[in-house]
Amino acid sequence: MEPITFKQCFKGAWVDGFNALRNRPLLCLSVAVVILVTSALGVTFRQLAANAAQAGTSAGFRFGMSTLSLTVGLSNFFAFSVLAVHVLRYVILGPEAARQAPWMSRDVKRYMWTSVQLGLGFGLSGTALIVIAVIALRATGHANSSALISTIIVLLMCAMMFIAVRVSLIYGQIAAGRGKQWRAAWQDTRGHFWSMLGTGVATILPLVVVAILVTTVLETTLRIMPSALVAVLGILTVQAALSVVWMAVTCGVGGWLYHRYANHLLTLDAPPADD
Repeated sequence: MEPITFKQCFKGAWVDGFNALRNRPLLCLSVAVVILVTSALGVTFRQLAANAAQAGTSAGFRFGMSTLSLTVGLSNFFAFSVLAVHVLRYVILGPEAARQAPWMSRDVKRYMWTSVQLGLGFGLSGTALIVIAVIALRATGHANSSALISTIIVLLMCAMMFIAVRVSLIYGQIAAGRGKQWRAAWQDTRGHFWSMLGTGVATILPLVVVAILVTTVLETTLRIMPSALVAVLGILTVQAALSVVWMAVTCGVGGWLYHRYANHLLTLDAPPADD
């Protein structure tokens, strides 16, 4: 745990995020290309699926499209994970450690598995709670109350966001090659939820504004030239570049928050073989 101010965290996230991209340009360019290609394939598959649904094609064809879409999504997930681990490693361990680490290290696999664990945990628990809530509403005669159902969904989303912020230091721990312990991450963030959430939101807010403006311009361009290949490729390229910058800044602030709040996590040794 280090005494770091909000200004240092904000500035450090942006500076280190872009420095991490320059630290290994080939890696970052490769990730951008993968994102660009998967985005283009995703658009193509969605169009094919829509045409297949209208034409009433066989279930085998639709299953094939679903399988290809899943493969594209996993490729995107892998590319973002490689970039995230690199940026976090740069911020936490320094430029030299980030430059020397292999692209597909064990830490990338641990990062992806941790993301899957969180996703499954949120998905399964959220589904179970919604089912329980629906059963309870029907039993009390409030099954048609849209306001009550919306309130339950909002509260559930808030609870998931709270948990996600409280355990978010685990990603920096993984990128640094240290042992993963959920309890230690939970302890280190106790009492710091609002500080972490506010710092993260404020840091990426300028990028959100830029993304909204760019998206508006791109949508206008696409409406003017809906069938122009150059326009579509230009839009996908800009989206890929924004995605890379978004991940760099987001992981940059995650690394600085790790410096600021990690305490119990720093006492853990290297991860065991099955971590």
